[in-house]
Amino acid sequence: MVWLLGCLLFFGLAAQENNGALVGRITDAISGQPIGGAEVSVQGQGQTVTDTEGRYRLTLAPGTYDVKISAVGYAPLVLNEVKITAQRTTVEDARLRPAIEERVEVRSGAFAENDEMAASNIALRRAEIRETPGTGGDPLRAFDALPGVSSVSTEFADLIVRGGAPDENLYFIENIPVEDFTYYTDRFDNGRGGRLAILAPDVFERLDFSAGGFGVRYGNKLSSVLDIKLRSAARDRVQGVLFADSGTAGVTVETPLGKRGGWLFSARRSYIDVAFKVIDLKNFGRPRNFDFINKIDLDLAPRHKLVLTALNFFERFTLTRDEARRIDRRVDRLETVRSSRRAVLGARLDSALGAGAFSQLTVWASGQHADGTFRRLNGLLQRARDLRDAEIGIKEEASIAVSRRLSVDAGGGLFFEQADYYTFERGGFSPLEEEFFAPTRSHRLQLDTTTSGYAYAQASWRAARRLTVIPGIRLDRYGTTRETLASPRLAARLAVAPRLAIRLAGGLYRQPPSLFILSLAPENRRLRAMRAVHAVAGMEWLVREDVRFVVEVYRKDYDALIVQPTRRAPVFYNTGAGEAEGIDVYVQKALAGRFAGQVAYSFLRSRRRFDREGPSFPADFARPHQLTLIGITRVFGFGLAAKYRAASGLPYTPTVPVELRPGFFLQRIARPADRNSRRLPASFSLDLRVERRFDFGRASFAPYVDMFNVTGRNNSTELNHEFFSPAPKRLQEGRFLPIFGARLEF
Repeated sequence: MVWLLGCLLFFGLAAQENNGALVGRITDAISGQPIGGAEVSVQGQGQTVTDTEGRYRLTLAPGTYDVKISAVGYAPLVLNEVKITAQRTTVEDARLRPAIEERVEVRSGAFAENDEMAASNIALRRAEIRETPGTGGDPLRAFDALPGVSSVSTEFADLIVRGGAPDENLYFIENIPVEDFTYYTDRFDNGRGGRLAILAPDVFERLDFSAGGFGVRYGNKLSSVLDIKLRSAARDRVQGVLFADSGTAGVTVETPLGKRGGWLFSARRSYIDVAFKVIDLKNFGRPRNFDFINKIDLDLAPRHKLVLTALNFFERFTLTRDEARRIDRRVDRLETVRSSRRAVLGARLDSALGAGAFSQLTVWASGQHADGTFRRLNGLLQRARDLRDAEIGIKEEASIAVSRRLSVDAGGGLFFEQADYYTFERGGFSPLEEEFFAPTRSHRLQLDTTTSGYAYAQASWRAARRLTVIPGIRLDRYGTTRETLASPRLAARLAVAPRLAIRLAGGLYRQPPSLFILSLAPENRRLRAMRAVHAVAGMEWLVREDVRFVVEVYRKDYDALIVQPTRRAPVFYNTGAGEAEGIDVYVQKALAGRFAGQVAYSFLRSRRRFDREGPSFPADFARPHQLTLIGITRVFGFGLAAKYRAASGLPYTPTVPVELRPGFFLQRIARPADRNSRRLPASFSLDLRVERRFDFGRASFAPYVDMFNVTGRNNSTELNHEFFSPAPKRLQEGRFLPIFGARLEF
């Protein structure tokens, strides 16, 4: 009998040692105040309540859980797909919204409401990004699957949001503005975005995205905003993750800093260059990148938290003359040496003040140096870039809960910029007639320290039991253009029923010219900020806590767009105009239970003009129709996911060949009405993902394969013009590409 009791005690202790921990902090979504006494429960596994600082801790067996969080006076929330590993701590923070109605439906954390993104808002957590097929874990490719979002091709990780250009999107990392979120960008050379995101998927906690109608806290971009929060480190043990796939490998380590702090460190390096060399692949060049991510959380006092962030990104791309000869895309057929070095440093002080006030004070510094040389196959220098810039900024953002029906947000900031940009472009490289006759030019922009600033104020007023109105005003001072401009915005939400709401949002949005465009010609220094007016109306039906159905109609009217009517001179003008209008219809099933996914259809009509009275033409990135189907399930322990997308082809301009000499052709646009008048064939793609998670005594191991374009369909992406051919050739992407990877948590 004693022996039996001893065995039971031994195995009981062993099972307890193999449990994992779930910890976090629950705060008020408006005031930032910690919520004591909130209940955190896992069905069938136990529950706990938060302490006076809003912190909780649960001990759970390894597995995947849905965690419900509730508190008196707040709308309950469910965090789906929370994974627990043996002898490892999982950190899950949450913010609860005050409840005005007596009855409030439980919501998935993926559908949490956000006054700063009152319409067109979608949130993704780390698990949702990782399990979306056709992404390889890259967050930008996960957002590419969302309603109203598209990309130029699978090669580029652009965000084309509701007909807007890639440079119309705003990015924040830990409340720090980041100009570019991608590696290997072509925005300085061919007007395209980058190939992959600068952050490894393991470092994310949550990404909030708005496709339009966002609040006055966000400014300086015309289309969308992506607000990224990095995850916090565990404070009770040292733990880490090793991750690798077919092109990259890295490690994330979490280290406690006493009992009131934690340090998250991540390092990642690509080895695509090594793989290409081993298999002797000679028509892709040699890309290489590595990055270091640091985030430190420190509790200075129960209501004061300091967050330190340090991000470093390095990239280099080389293409030899022999490799360049094999490139299909003519504009890339250049011997290339290109590199970039970027650093972002930030410190944020979060303070809960009094009974209903919250403050965020952020200081940051960032800088980059991007350079490159591009030579023709005969060795002649075609392009050169040497771009250096730096920014230092400080901002204060405060929220005050005046009452349960009224809260006020206000803030402002100053930032100081310096730049030294050198650009060189040789004419005669393009078979397009207007580009062929462009002269050789070079220019240097030496921007002394310029001061820019902004201020904003916004109220969230529960005007009635079911009606919330959110008016706001933003004031911007642009140092580069010497303009002071106001941008009013307004949003509203009407709860027609407990599960049904109507949302409205709109206002004025502005975007100053980029430093790169200013550097291309002295005349460009006269450019002014562009304008766009958003109007969004939608309906959201919460079918269940983890299923929602959304319909949104929208319109964007552009004015004072920066355009380049002719390529013969690098001079830009503020004469452009345009509009984009459409509808997004989608059903989302959050990651919970056996099935998840989405069905999304988007219709878009987008046109641009070089001047307000001139003829209009389809926008460069407009796909009129797009259908995306995503399904995720689990069978016998395997995670299975599929994504199918069908989309209209991108527009292109038909040209007429002009033979300058025998066998040598230039391409001429016959009529202005021909611009973007035709479309490439529609594109179709099917991506699959398979993952299996194995839990061991002290670790978990999750191998996966992410398969792009499993049918191998050739989708046309653009036209390729050559000097010695009268007709252009369609470039296509038809390669089946499997990416193998794995995660080891320990």
